[in-house]
Amino acid sequence: MIFLACAGAIIASLYMLLTQGLTVLNARRTGVLVSKSYGKAKVERAVDAERFDKLLAGRVKALGMPALILVSALCVLGWQILAMALTA
Repeated sequence: MIFLACAGAIIASLYMLLTQGLTVLNARRTGVLVSKSYGKAKVERAVDAERFDKLLAGRVKALGMPALILVSALCVLGWQILAMALTA
């Protein structure tokens, strides 16, 4: 059962890291960030640098929790595999 929980946590955190991480990388590359608010307004670095930096910092900060969940799930999964190998 713990394997399924770890596998689900790994898949979910990888999905979150990829979706949010690719958005951050695209925003850094192009200089345009699409906000999550109503209307999906585009924030350009050249036009509104302060708001762009603030939104980008928030997106980067949001990557911390999925990364922590991924590392934790990998550690628990590794620990379980090691425990099974030692008891067999």
